[in-house]
Amino acid sequence: MNIVSFEGKPAVIPDIELDSIRLLVGSELQYDPCPMIHEGMMVEVTHGPLKGVVGRLVRKDTPKARLVLSVNLIGQAVSVEVDAADVKPY
Repeated sequence: MNIVSFEGKPAVIPDIELDSIRLLVGSELQYDPCPMIHEGMMVEVTHGPLKGVVGRLVRKDTPKARLVLSVNLIGQAVSVEVDAADVKPY
């Protein structure tokens, strides 16, 4: 564990964010952790058969993400669906 800090001072997390997480965790709703990634970002696959592959995230649906892998030199691209929890910002 680490404490999030800025310039050596602990970061202040707004109460509304903490209350929202507590409410979700206390509910019966299904939830999964999700990395802070958004469409258009370059991401790297961290688990599974595509581990190490880097590509551009074109769509992020829960729980899957559509990842586009391109080879710019030959002007070709392919897309594949991976679990959003299995990618991280590149």
